[in-house]
Amino acid sequence: MENKKIINNNKKYKESVFQNNFEMDISGKQINEFDYSVEEYFDKNKIIFLSEWSFDKKIHQYTRFNKEHFKIAPSIPTEYTFPDTNRVLNDSIERFHVKEGLPQNSFTVFISEGSTPMIAAMVLFAKKLGYDKIYSIFPLYFTIHKICDTMNIHIHPCNNDFACFENIELNLPKRKSFLFITDPIWSIGKHYSDEIFKKLSYWQKKTGSIIFVDGSFSYMNWGQSIKKEPSIILDPNLTLRLVCPTKALCLHGLRFSYLLCPKAFSKEVARISISNTGSSCYFGHLQREMVFNKMTEDNINPIGLFASKRYRELKEKFSENNIEHIVPDCGFFMFAKLDDFFKRKKKRSKYYWLNNKALDIFNSKYKGYAKINLIARDKVIHSLIKDLSK
Repeated sequence: MENKKIINNNKKYKESVFQNNFEMDISGKQINEFDYSVEEYFDKNKIIFLSEWSFDKKIHQYTRFNKEHFKIAPSIPTEYTFPDTNRVLNDSIERFHVKEGLPQNSFTVFISEGSTPMIAAMVLFAKKLGYDKIYSIFPLYFTIHKICDTMNIHIHPCNNDFACFENIELNLPKRKSFLFITDPIWSIGKHYSDEIFKKLSYWQKKTGSIIFVDGSFSYMNWGQSIKKEPSIILDPNLTLRLVCPTKALCLHGLRFSYLLCPKAFSKEVARISISNTGSSCYFGHLQREMVFNKMTEDNINPIGLFASKRYRELKEKFSENNIEHIVPDCGFFMFAKLDDFFKRKKKRSKYYWLNNKALDIFNSKYKGYAKINLIARDKVIHSLIKDLSK
């Protein structure tokens, strides 16, 4: 099993995940790590980057955001705006999650400048608690691998396949541990199966283990308007859960995530979080309440609506060409086996996608699969559909 090899050389594993996020193409060119420029390189070289992190401007025909939503009164931002000083917002977040199923007064809300600083804070928190090893259900976001590498923390994957599938092998530790998971699985557009969450809930109760859920793609289900995540089944006194409203609404230029933290951990997490994040950007601070209210509306997520429309167009072409893929049902990415098709059609050099190692996917079963951004720029999706149609 690939994961056994990973565990045996943990430093190489962590470095591989991080470094492959900066791989530019098969010739070994690198993304500029100083400005993280990507699309400029690919556009100039007429390469279609299927995993791109640019987005189609039509997306906001679905969210119905316009420039008026982001106008603020002229002001000179002299003072600090610390993330959790808008108590109206924090109270609204608490009420929403109590309605979802969390016990009242059992958790504290910590707001962050996007998910990345809080993900890093969770690794620091694990270290503060004395953990030199964290367990994981792959894939994890590459920030975790970089911080763990820097802090000399071992990452031990417990699964042999995606947790969206039932009856996968899941080798959880028998003692109290710290487990990092990602649900929804952003790179394939799927939630963990109910069976996996039941196993995690039982294991957590039996061992008293702490679970961090990177839920940055929460509340983006394609087929339902009910705002309830399956991770709610986990013990609220031992589970830290991350949510990203700006991700859910394709507002990546605004930075807004928040952590649901058990009361017992609040003091230490507060110190680590504010040390890691500091003050908020004044502009973003003023927009958060509006963004949160939009995310929690009783409607199907608008980004999911757009992504599902794009998927239906691609699904037809995948079927015509016998292209295997994992059927997505949330978020805005999907995972399809495109490498063989493009090689047969002599189109491989035209397309690029992130190496699976960059996505923390080392199972050889998925060799040749590509992470596709379903809400990428029109030129990306139209090029793919065109070449799939020939």
